[in-house]
Amino acid sequence: MKLYIIGNGFDIHHGLNTSYTSFGLYLKKHYNEVYELLLDYYGFDDLNPLNWDTMKDPLWSEFETNLSLLDITTVLEAHIDSIAVPGAAEFRDRDWNTFQIDMEMVLKKLTVDLYKAFKEFILSVQFSGIESNKIINIDRDAKYLSFNYTDTLKKYYEIPDNNVLFIHEKAEINGGELVLGHGVDPKNFEEQPEKPPLGLTAEQYEQWRQDMAEQYDYSLELGKDTIMSYFTETFKGTRAIIEKHTDFFNDLKNVEEVFVLGHSLADVDLPYFEELVKSTDPDATWIATYYSETDKNNHFDTLSSLGIRNISVVKIEEIL
Repeated sequence: MKLYIIGNGFDIHHGLNTSYTSFGLYLKKHYNEVYELLLDYYGFDDLNPLNWDTMKDPLWSEFETNLSLLDITTVLEAHIDSIAVPGAAEFRDRDWNTFQIDMEMVLKKLTVDLYKAFKEFILSVQFSGIESNKIINIDRDAKYLSFNYTDTLKKYYEIPDNNVLFIHEKAEINGGELVLGHGVDPKNFEEQPEKPPLGLTAEQYEQWRQDMAEQYDYSLELGKDTIMSYFTETFKGTRAIIEKHTDFFNDLKNVEEVFVLGHSLADVDLPYFEELVKSTDPDATWIATYYSETDKNNHFDTLSSLGIRNISVVKIEEIL
């Protein structure tokens, strides 16, 4: 049995404009406020098709992974004027929540609006006639695990949907939310509570506690808690997704050939590949496609680190 693992490079090979850099340009045109936040708070380059250096920005090319780069300190500092100042003459009780409301607006743009834009971007992809020299020799009766959101397999190869697991869902006008996110455990972003210095006397400890209480800023903490929820809302819970599709992985025991077509093998998706290695024949042959020479070496090293023994890394044109 054969298993095909489909990544974004597969769509790009077929002439579809689905790169994350293209998504960045889509944001710049249609969701400029979201786009500007990515530049200001993550460090993404301002994309300019006339400046090739910006179009090669590694942050955009590994967009999902870099969703974990939100600089909370910069976000908070940008809205510091909204923090309540209870001693000010013009202070009103409603001011306690102004900073939190600002953080809610930023959070909405970086989650709800960003995900809405991404789905619109995928649905806007145009399928045109495929050139004969782009057609890949694939087994229509094999199993397919697609990390893409498009209908490429059905449109160009007539692969029925029941042969394909869209692990991150498929973009459909009336469909649900697509799975997009970073792979860093949100617990890694939690602030650790302040600990008292060692060796304090009981009196010094009480003074330390009083100082901490006086430094506590209710308005600031409300807003900080709000924006910190970003890391949970944008977390791709791969373990839960794998468990949701247990039947698919359990049905791979007889897979003897695995083709990884156009997948970057980025860290955020490695838990899926670890599960695939456990689910398929230990002696299965793995054939992965690469784009650049750097990718070739990285793909081989990544697959080797997963315990795969029979590996070939080739250009996608070699399996046409």
